Amino acid sequence: MVQAPHLSAVSMLFMFALSTGAALSQTTPGAPASAAASVEARNEKAYAAAIADCEGMWDRGTHMSRKEWSRTCRRVQARLKQMELR
Repeated sequence: MVQAPHLSAVSMLFMFALSTGAALSQTTPGAPASAAASVEARNEKAYAAAIADCEGMWDRGTHMSRKEWSRTCRRVQARLKQMELR
């Protein structure tokens, strides 16, 4: 069975989003304030890198424009970030 290109791209986007969630949530509950700030900065870098990696997977064969793809990458990462805060 041949799979449509856009389905594999969406599947890759979903798998990527799931795999980056664990990296964003690694913090130590009893850490000092400076260490917590360092962890937060590292998490923000990981968040930005995850979005950049996701946006890098876009190609002309997908069913979305580049702008729509970027918006989706940001939305998925924001949702993952919200799930980690709960």
